[in-house]
Amino acid sequence: MIREAVIGDEAQIEAYLATHFTTAMFMRGNLRDFGIGNTEAPYGMRYFIRGKGEITGIGGVGNGGAVMLQASHSPDEIVARMRAALPEGFAPTVTTGAPEMVAAIMEGFGVSDAPTQMNEIEPLFLLPKTNLKRPDMTGFALRPSTMDDLPLLAEWNHNYDIEVLGMADSTESRKETFATAKRTIEQGRQRLLLKDGEVVAQTNFSAAMPDAVQVGGVYTPPCGRGRGFARRAVAAHLDEAFAAGVEHAILFSASESASKAYRSVGFERVGAYQIVLFGGTP
Repeated sequence: MIREAVIGDEAQIEAYLATHFTTAMFMRGNLRDFGIGNTEAPYGMRYFIRGKGEITGIGGVGNGGAVMLQASHSPDEIVARMRAALPEGFAPTVTTGAPEMVAAIMEGFGVSDAPTQMNEIEPLFLLPKTNLKRPDMTGFALRPSTMDDLPLLAEWNHNYDIEVLGMADSTESRKETFATAKRTIEQGRQRLLLKDGEVVAQTNFSAAMPDAVQVGGVYTPPCGRGRGFARRAVAAHLDEAFAAGVEHAILFSASESASKAYRSVGFERVGAYQIVLFGGTP
């Protein structure tokens, strides 16, 4: 049986997703932040549950068009149920997750050949708190970002989106990255690495729960790369999170140089994670 979730299903959904936290952090965070039934927030989602008693799969469709899926078997069944519940002509704007889940979504929604802005399968890394390797922080400090940092971080966000996500440089894209930078600061999960008082790198938790965090938004400008800034920023941020009770950290890496930095602080590869942003040039 597959049904759409209703208010009161939150604990059951969270319990299932928590057991698959390495690939389900976005759905977990959205459920925690927006609950069930929020039809306005872009990251609010409709959830679809398979299983009577024991859950064997959960799908989510965001108000902004994101589609995500976590299933122990037969993911196509949940995709078919989600698609049937959506308006005619609906197409995902983004999908992320384990590659087999993303494949089921793309096939089920008929978008396997749709143009994309980004379609990457990246290595997925896990770090239990006991495995954190702390680099030498002499001369370095970590602090939360503030609105005084907004001009710099908006520029860094824009450069990151061009470099990693393939976004075009335009007035509209700069407005979007400015708004994203502002929202990130407001969320309070971003940290800046300072070397002798100068901001040299940023790191963020793209999703955070009491037991696990997902590292994202790590960026060092080209002039500072190769000097260990990213690994120091990430390690110091995780040291803070682990001290507050978090047990695990996960991330997916966009390059081998980034993977090397993450391994140096204790991360080990546990699988793969796919990110698909639709809307590229046909």
